[in-house]
Amino acid sequence: MVAFTGNDPRTATLKNSNTVSGVGIILSKDGTNNKVQLGAATDVPLGVSVGESSRDADQVLETTGATVSFFPMGGVHMVAALAETYTTGQLVYLKGSGRVGGTAGSDKLVGVYVGTGETVGTAGDLIPVNTSQCATA
Repeated sequence: MVAFTGNDPRTATLKNSNTVSGVGIILSKDGTNNKVQLGAATDVPLGVSVGESSRDADQVLETTGATVSFFPMGGVHMVAALAETYTTGQLVYLKGSGRVGGTAGSDKLVGVYVGTGETVGTAGDLIPVNTSQCATA
């Protein structure tokens, strides 16, 4: 069944030593072994996590062979942001640990902030971003 942005969630294997702590984390491809990783500033965004990555029998986040579900880029997603002020229509860019921020530099475009304007006080809080314009190269 299709939900949210019209996309079904996908599941991928995380690069070893990567864990995803919740919803809204930007993922990118590892590039060499058909795995995904936490998005870094110069990575091309692949998708947005639906929740935490897999846990072991003791409920600890797995660091080897872990899986994560994600929505592919496209449409509006709630995305984890850095602690900054965001204004309607502002471009947001991929930063470290799969979060977005408002300063470009050489960082890859994730999309356009489509909220009513807000100050994110805690890094990791979610903001609405139209990811239809995300970088593809």
